[in-house]
Amino acid sequence: MAPVVGAHIVDVTFKEKRILVHLDDGRALAAPLTSVGPTVAAMSAAERAGWILTDSGHGVNWPAAGQTSEGDALSVWSIEQDALFEEALAELESAEWKPDALAPRSRALIALWRLVADGYNGGLLQFLGNWGIAEVQTARAALSECGAHRTNTALQEFWDLIRPITESEDVSTIDDVYRAVAGELAPRVDEIDEGFWDAAEELTLRVPLTYGPARSALESPAAESPAVGHDE
Repeated sequence: MAPVVGAHIVDVTFKEKRILVHLDDGRALAAPLTSVGPTVAAMSAAERAGWILTDSGHGVNWPAAGQTSEGDALSVWSIEQDALFEEALAELESAEWKPDALAPRSRALIALWRLVADGYNGGLLQFLGNWGIAEVQTARAALSECGAHRTNTALQEFWDLIRPITESEDVSTIDDVYRAVAGELAPRVDEIDEGFWDAAEELTLRVPLTYGPARSALESPAAESPAVGHDE
């Protein structure tokens, strides 16, 4: 069966420090064991086997850990997004960390990964400082391509605020931008960041729908390590 974005979960197995979510299109997507919390990580194999599907068939919970079907502990969409980012990062490494050498799909994924990683950890100003103005525009194009309109709006609001600073004759480095923002503009930047954090949740769905499906984790030699939990 051909890989399908949005495939449903049919089984869950454990391999060392990974969880493998098996899908009805024949793929398996991997997530770190830590992604489901310490209670599940500490369970015995028999307890881990007590997982249940969410109503959508795209998520998994462990009732013994207090998880309910109303909010999945493990989501196919989130795992697939992370897998796509990891594939693009591996390609970037193979390209000797030269983003412009990547195919457009992988280049878009790298820009989105950078946006998400920096946007959540340090805010949009960190994203700009780490990767520059051109990456802001690359990320905006990728957001438009995948229909992440709320996230794109937040990034545009940020850029509309920061662009006049970057165009000032008194600004020549990113440190100059930081100093210019540190005053009365800081609360507005914080407000935009908060809006971005909320809006960017849409990427968990939009990225797989646009750039998926990800390769199966079973194609990786790491997936052949001894199972922890119930046998496959």
